[in-house]
Amino acid sequence: MIILISHPPPPLITKTFRLDSSQLVTLTEDQIKEIPHLAALVSAGTSFDSIVVDQGYYLLDSHIDYHYFLLALDSISFRSVREIFTRLDKCYNVKATIALFDFIGIGPIQSSTLEGVEANVFWKFKLGDEFGQYTFIYEPSHIQDTAVRFTIGIVKEESDFSNSKVIDQIYWFVMFFLSAHQLFEAHLRYHVHKIAFLYFVRLC
Repeated sequence: MIILISHPPPPLITKTFRLDSSQLVTLTEDQIKEIPHLAALVSAGTSFDSIVVDQGYYLLDSHIDYHYFLLALDSISFRSVREIFTRLDKCYNVKATIALFDFIGIGPIQSSTLEGVEANVFWKFKLGDEFGQYTFIYEPSHIQDTAVRFTIGIVKEESDFSNSKVIDQIYWFVMFFLSAHQLFEAHLRYHVHKIAFLYFVRLC
């Protein structure tokens, strides 16, 4: 007679983090490993004032907003960069969201240059049966990712806003993203518009 002895799974190790607004967030080790800032905080342990030993939780930076932090946690499961915009509610500040991602080490989110937009969006043409007939070949997910990466590049001020030709090209790309409703869904277009508006206002 064979007796199978089952062993209980190892206990799930978690850590609790306290935000400046007093909310507590408990995360697993796997979640913590995905966010370098939190991993460093746990690793530092009692070496700094980052942990309240008596109560057993780690204190997060006072500039980290609770709701934006939850969004950052959700982003760990995102399969593509476009989800940062498509799943970000309109009440959120996309600029603050990207800044938080950089601060806590999620990513890095690779931005897209002007040349990258041209190559990934506007070079997808195919010559038809008759000369002069062209078909626009594209993958919606791919060009949506490119649009988001390009907008993140604007947030990080990676383009030369002192160059009038660069400004004109950025404006043209932004207008394309905003007008192509069939290619870019509403939330993505909304956040692109907000970012573009902020930066073009500075030029006035």
